[in-house]
Amino acid sequence: MITFRELTGAADDLSVLAGFHGTLYVSLFPNPDERESLENMAGYLRLKGHGWYGENNYHIVLAFDGELLAGAVIADYLAEPAAGVIEYLLVSPDVRGRGVGRALMDHIEAVLAADAAGGGRELAGVVAEMNDPRAVSALADNLDPVARALIWHRYGYAGLDFPYRQPALSPGQAPVTGLILIGKPLSAAWRDRVPAAAITLVVREYQRLAMRIDRPEDSPEYRRMAAHLSARDDVGRLPLDRYTGREAARPLDVHAVTGPDDPDFARTLAVYRDAFPPGPTAVGEDGFRHAVAEPDYHLWALRAEPTEPEPSGMASFHTLTAVALLGYVAFAAPLRGSGRFPALVARLEQRLLADRPEIRGWYAEIGPGTDGAPFLRVGCRELAVDYRQPALGPGEDVPCRLFFKPPGRIYGPPELSGPDLLTDLAEVLSTVYGVAAPREHPSHRRIAGTLTDGVVPLR
Repeated sequence: MITFRELTGAADDLSVLAGFHGTLYVSLFPNPDERESLENMAGYLRLKGHGWYGENNYHIVLAFDGELLAGAVIADYLAEPAAGVIEYLLVSPDVRGRGVGRALMDHIEAVLAADAAGGGRELAGVVAEMNDPRAVSALADNLDPVARALIWHRYGYAGLDFPYRQPALSPGQAPVTGLILIGKPLSAAWRDRVPAAAITLVVREYQRLAMRIDRPEDSPEYRRMAAHLSARDDVGRLPLDRYTGREAARPLDVHAVTGPDDPDFARTLAVYRDAFPPGPTAVGEDGFRHAVAEPDYHLWALRAEPTEPEPSGMASFHTLTAVALLGYVAFAAPLRGSGRFPALVARLEQRLLADRPEIRGWYAEIGPGTDGAPFLRVGCRELAVDYRQPALGPGEDVPCRLFFKPPGRIYGPPELSGPDLLTDLAEVLSTVYGVAAPREHPSHRRIAGTLTDGVVPLR
């Protein structure tokens, strides 16, 4: 049976807090920039005991399975927006899958609702920070960010669609990027629409009360968020199953082809041949046989359902040092027209983060006659450069449009410098196309000559 203990500023509770902080908390939040110090936590509990929070509140609740510390939740109640903030939700690896997280969330939502009711208000909703599952690698987290996102989805939370960034928690720490603010509506005030002004107030009060930033307006992170939110009435919701490419209503089964002996190798090439007739931009079967043996090359067989005997789509891509190059993508029925391209992009970015946790993004070459709109809709930007793909057989190089996208949700132009583009392009020409002197290739020299100020122009 799960029991709960809310800590106070009393001496015995502070002793329990020290044990929790030194074991479960530090082990599950290894990034020091994301952690609160023990001294700060103890200080907040003492301030709470002295009435410092007023109509606001601060909670540290531990969950026990018998005598075992099973998990914890640290949360704030913000009176002015009548909203709760989950600072940290922790479940011991020893008890995961046994309902501890759900029990903690049900408990803290009831506690926060009681805070609101004590002030004569209804709890509008609860928000929490979460690592972006398409911008943070599982290798840099204590739990796979995709698995975490799907857990929050089951709890009723969705991403709030604005560029969230956590300011530094102290002078010795750095701002935290790669985050999404997620939220769950608990009243009519947020259920039909989430007002942007309310989220601005939540962020402001959270920084003021929980992060001890006396003037959030002085924080560049807050100013950027507030400016974005002030330009709109409502904040869009990002369903977390859809954002991670795991939407139950539109599943996408991805099978990584392991080699020429994989039964899906021939099936995937059949999909490829139907979509890409022979020509200067099409690679032959021998090219796939050679590439699939490389550790940083990926060939995927795609199905709308895992039970389908034949794949109805394919994708291929190369993971390079700091970026990736998307090779070929083809959807046949029933995938074609099904709206699953965003799911493919989500799965692609998760794979790239597994390959290179610090990856900057990925490129796509869009050949003549290919519609670039699907790429624009998922956040790609077209580079205003004269790029030509090296011919894969006899003939001249082929003019292509070159697109780029950083991983994760995109809210503005990509930060792509000229030197980075030229380094990436040299590696593409060398690794993917086998160009012996890539910086002497006409495409590389032509693009280098146009980047006079070192900035990559966009269309």
